[in-house]
Amino acid sequence: MVDYQAGPDKLSLNDTVSPLAGIALDTELLRTFLEVRTTRHFGRAAQNLFITQAAVSARIKQLEETLGATLFIRNRNNIQLSSEGERLVPHAEAVLMALVRARHDLALEDVGSCQIHLGVRTGIWGAALQQKLHALQDAEPDLVMRLDSREPADLTRKLMDRTLDMAILYEPPSLPELKCLPIGELTLKLFSSTRAHTLAEAMAGNYVYLDWGGGFSRFHSRRFGDSPLPVLHTNLNAMASDYLVARGGACYLPASLEASLGSTGLWPVADAPAFSRQLNVAYHSGSAQRELIVKVASYFRNLEV
Repeated sequence: MVDYQAGPDKLSLNDTVSPLAGIALDTELLRTFLEVRTTRHFGRAAQNLFITQAAVSARIKQLEETLGATLFIRNRNNIQLSSEGERLVPHAEAVLMALVRARHDLALEDVGSCQIHLGVRTGIWGAALQQKLHALQDAEPDLVMRLDSREPADLTRKLMDRTLDMAILYEPPSLPELKCLPIGELTLKLFSSTRAHTLAEAMAGNYVYLDWGGGFSRFHSRRFGDSPLPVLHTNLNAMASDYLVARGGACYLPASLEASLGSTGLWPVADAPAFSRQLNVAYHSGSAQRELIVKVASYFRNLEV
């Protein structure tokens, strides 16, 4: 691990509070760095940023000199992040997100409002959560919500770097800094495109494995370890259900979607075991928004997904 000396001109990538703390850094340098990282091309980055290619090169050079690290490995027609550049990415994103958040907070303070950035585990948003959100908005009209759907590892990372206030997930992060409040339960049922399918028939015919994390993987291995291999393995809910509608088959999907899935021709398999896990709201114990987070979480209690 590279550990640069912290100070006015250096960066400590191991700083647990803010890796860019104590450094006078133009945020445009970070924006340019992230744009080059995305496009892997100085010319395209310049076009997207509405500046010259020479300006992009100068900004990257200035950032590398400021941090004392080479951020890109430059080969002809091939620009790749160095190991130091890879480690800088989440920190650069966090700095820019924090700046946006600060601007929003100041604007909200002027109009007497407050805001919460809520993350939800990919795949569990549906009618039940939508109804809870409506109840929250009806009861708290001054609350400004930002809502994102992300994978669990991304939710955990954003909770830790404070770019996310709270997250709804069913496998609580095993980090002492993150606290969890139970709010409900996720139940998955096996749905099939054939109403009369038995469990054996559903698992043997065009079965789609939808990735619901480690808990579901262990459940699936215990129950169906000897079954034929799935024809498709994915973590995209909508794609899995659309696949079943178009091509037939079976897949584990949220029980709360039974009515909407039925309208598309998908029905629960009567003799298939269900998978259930507790749903939690996770947040950082050091959050300055703790009281508001607990209040918002209360509107999601008794959630059945």
